[in-house]
Formats: sequence, structure tokens, C-alpha cells
Amino acid sequence: MTEEQEQEFLQPWAEQAKKGEVSVLSPIRTALARRLGRPVAASVVYRFLERHGWRKIAPETRHPKSDLGSQEAWEGSSRRIWLPS
Repeated sequence: MTEEQEQEFLQPWAEQAKKGEVSVLSPIRTALARRLGRPVAASVVYRFLERHGWRKIAPETRHPKSDLGSQEAWEGSSRRIWLPS
């Protein structure tokens, strides 16, 4: 595919991303395989997206407003073994 064809192919997902929606690899991979007429490896799709300036974003491992100090205090004061009442 030429660069213009690749950009045209990514257009529907770019529109979704502009609306704040998350793009998932599997639908893009399936659509690309249909377009090319052969199976496509996930690594190929990742390189394809990287070539067009897209990047893989993973969710944060903790909430930005979480309080680490209060979590540690609770863990230190909580009972280690839960018993039925």
C-alpha cells in the first residue's frame, strides 16, 4: 500500500480517536488482513501504526488521585486473617 492508501485506511480509526474513543488493535488487524487478502501479524500492525505517528498507550496502573500513605496505613492496621463472625 502507498502512504496515501495507508492514511485512507486509518481514517475511520483516526476519527474515532479524535472523539476520544480508544482504538484496539484486533479490529484494525482484521480490516488490514481483509484489505491485503492475507493474514497479518500483530507486529506488522504495530509498525504500521507507528509509521503513521500512532503510539501504544496503556492505562495507568493506579488512580491519579489515590493516596499511597492512607493505603499503607490501612494495610498496616488491617487484620491479616479474616474470620467468620
